[in-house]
Amino acid sequence: MKILIILLACLTCSTGALAQGIATAIQTTMRILATQPDGSVSVGSGVVLPGERVATACHVVEGATEIKVSYKYVASPATLARQDRARDLCVLAAPGLAAPAAKLARSTDLKTGDRLLAFSGAYGNDVRLMIGEVSAVHPMDGGAVIETSVPFVVGDSGGGLFNNEGELIGLLAFISSTPGEKRYAIPVEWLDADIEAAKKMPFWKGDADRLPAFLRP
Repeated sequence: MKILIILLACLTCSTGALAQGIATAIQTTMRILATQPDGSVSVGSGVVLPGERVATACHVVEGATEIKVSYKYVASPATLARQDRARDLCVLAAPGLAAPAAKLARSTDLKTGDRLLAFSGAYGNDVRLMIGEVSAVHPMDGGAVIETSVPFVVGDSGGGLFNNEGELIGLLAFISSTPGEKRYAIPVEWLDADIEAAKKMPFWKGDADRLPAFLRP
């Protein structure tokens, strides 16, 4: 399987701590299948939380008429349990989900240059492992939006971003349209943030004058 090839290549050049971090985090990676009204299926990633829940980016499941989470070749139905569209952070309820939950850490403890691990479950039965660093941290709403060199692409949205110990610190979210295609993850602290229901658009979309300062051209 693809993950074994990537994992073995990484282990030959990694410390024991990194190897353990990878082994821990990979077990929490889910594939998200979101059926749209026209019958098409959008695919993204998610991360298992305690209580048979899965965190993902809201734009992965936006407009879906049916949602399923897939773990170890088994797809199970899921429903929206929490929807924070302004921060692009959604939580799915997946009753009966038999998967280990991620351990959480604080995004605000990160510093530039810290190593990061990211996982995407959007590739069928394979899990994509990506390694990068913290490029910058941008404090926002009690957490820190993480700018990273992890080379994720649009289909990886909702995948987990972990520290070197395999603790979840964010979710892969978006690639900026500014020159350089900078990549960002949203922080786990937002899982407990108050939801501003009136705001329907993710903070990273919209007119330039409404964007956070770090996203303005």
